[in-house]
Amino acid sequence: MGVKVFFTKDGKFPNGHVGSNKALREKGIGCTQSQDREAQEKPSISIDKLN
Repeated sequence: MGVKVFFTKDGKFPNGHVGSNKALREKGIGCTQSQDREAQEKPSISIDKLN
């Protein structure tokens, strides 16, 4: 794999990011940073509303 990257024109390393992996997305597995960002954007539940 590394040889192909260095010796071919426009050789690039494959994207190893979890969010761009189709098989993991189909299983519902995503990037932890993205999931954390989404969780932070959701409004939190206050204790007053639970009682």
